[in-house]
Amino acid sequence: MFTKESLYINAIKYDTQLKLDYKKLSDNEITEANNSVFLVDDEILAHDIAHKLNTSQKEISNTYISTLLISDTTRLVPKALSSKLKDCEVTELNNEFDIAVLKTTLFETKNYFDKTGVDYIYSAFHILNLHLEQNICKNQLLIFLFNNKAFVLILGNDGSIVFNKTVDLPTFESIKKTHFYEDDITGQKLYDEIYYLELNEIIHNMLNEFYKKSKDVFVEKIVILYALKQLSNEQIEQLSDELLLPIDYHPINIDEEIFELSKDKHLKKSFIKPRKKAKKTNFNNLFILLFFLIAFFGIYKLFINMEVTQDKEKQDIRKFVKLPDHVNINDKIDKRIKSIFKRIPYDIVLKNLKLEEDSLEINATLLADDTFIKSVKPALDDIYTQIDIKVEDDKKNMISGKINAKEALELKDIVYKTYNDKYITDEFLPISRVTEQLKILFPDDTLIKFNSSKNEDITKFFYSVSMLVETPAEFFNTIEMLSNELYSISIMYPIIMTKNEDGFLEIEFKLAFNQPK
Repeated sequence: MFTKESLYINAIKYDTQLKLDYKKLSDNEITEANNSVFLVDDEILAHDIAHKLNTSQKEISNTYISTLLISDTTRLVPKALSSKLKDCEVTELNNEFDIAVLKTTLFETKNYFDKTGVDYIYSAFHILNLHLEQNICKNQLLIFLFNNKAFVLILGNDGSIVFNKTVDLPTFESIKKTHFYEDDITGQKLYDEIYYLELNEIIHNMLNEFYKKSKDVFVEKIVILYALKQLSNEQIEQLSDELLLPIDYHPINIDEEIFELSKDKHLKKSFIKPRKKAKKTNFNNLFILLFFLIAFFGIYKLFINMEVTQDKEKQDIRKFVKLPDHVNINDKIDKRIKSIFKRIPYDIVLKNLKLEEDSLEINATLLADDTFIKSVKPALDDIYTQIDIKVEDDKKNMISGKINAKEALELKDIVYKTYNDKYITDEFLPISRVTEQLKILFPDDTLIKFNSSKNEDITKFFYSVSMLVETPAEFFNTIEMLSNELYSISIMYPIIMTKNEDGFLEIEFKLAFNQPK
């Protein structure tokens, strides 16, 4: 009997990213799984991504590509009314409701995959309904946050859907267009605050709107599902206190949900029918069949040997790709900052500090008019070649000014740490997983924003990080924490430290996550 082999590819678009998740099956058992992430900004698949997908489809004829609507403007319609809708495509949600989407909206998603074709297209409401099938949900407000939209359901006493709505959420791009935006770090803070306030208002409005229409159902709990964590635990607690309702806030694995929807019992819920797959020729003649089996076995063995050789070569390449020594990089930055703090005299008050690889800039108040000549410059002379001060204000023997030090010198009598373990390189980590991992490593109130990526022999994901600490020692502990990781996570210049009005130290820096391509 021939082995039935198939490949399921989830292609999910997250704003400026496209995530591909692969699952290869043999006799309905998963034999291989992997994923990759691409930065995208076009209205149709880029050539390199389309080529990758088409290559996979050529290798395995039973390849199925699944996705979510790129612009999900769907609405739930009672089954009795769905047949009367015009200019819409309708598919099933459950026994009570269908889902309707404008044909133009559906065309947008189909056209995006025009170069590859697509087999299944679902709505975010399908994911919510799958959650209902797998969990007992009664008297709940259920929200799924995905791609700057909130998909809302309210469940009644018997678990049935008694209210539904889709609401837009603020985007980071919309924040960048306001006059409050200064840079990505402050913009991220502003975006997080506005996002929380908007979601808070949405929930209040949904409850008020619902209670105006229904007096028989009372919401006892709120469940918020998310693809990417946007709210902190403290914000969820605050929201719960304001609403006087318990709130569950937990992630949902969209790839697994879409894979589940693509299985047989959910196929009819897709907005489109899967493409017909090429069938292999049936050999009725026993002699031809035996000949084919023998030939196939020989080719199969040759292919397996070639594949094993190729896999070994790929593994060897991954094994011997030298990643940046993050311990050494981080230790050099750590010791440079500590050497500067040791040299700052007691008769100056720091306002902020900006450290580049070859320079240092300090804004400070000097408590005496000769502090720079007697204390600051001599202290920095052995680690910088050129040290100057630009006076900004001079009052009562106190000077407010900017100290600039350039042409950094090597620190003397210093031995830097090096990384002696093996990096974890078993699998390629996509941006989403790296971001989630970083959020786990850092304190909850740390702002971590993905900036860009670079693909060569080494794939680099670049992030901006902003954290609030009481003392510099907390920052040094963070550096040590990163250096203890088995991944190459290195700090990058510039490093900016600013003392705020509350006496806390706000530290901003860049971060690179390195892994084999």
